[in-house]
Amino acid sequence: MKLIYKIFANFIFIIHSITLFIILLGWTIPSIWYVYISILILTLLSELAFGYCILSKWEFDLRKKINSSLNYNYHWSTFYTYRFTQGRISEKFFDYATTIFLVISLIVNLYFYF
Repeated sequence: MKLIYKIFANFIFIIHSITLFIILLGWTIPSIWYVYISILILTLLSELAFGYCILSKWEFDLRKKINSSLNYNYHWSTFYTYRFTQGRISEKFFDYATTIFLVISLIVNLYFYF
């Protein structure tokens, strides 16, 4: 069963990485503008409603089933930043930076589209 959890957790990680790529660079690909705006809105709503990205929660709920000692607080960025660099970045920083970036991205894109 742990193998299935790992496969699904890794799949969600890949989807999350693609989502992050679209959030950061989707504005450069006009043909995916509607997908880009939809992802921005859904991510912002998730952040405002729950305080974290729902993909993060799903991924780490699965990872905790594999390793119950995993200490994770639903901040995908801080978890993987620490995992890859051994450096800690404030969760509050990511909360504020994420929300500000999403709001500004939406405003700028909607302003120039309409």
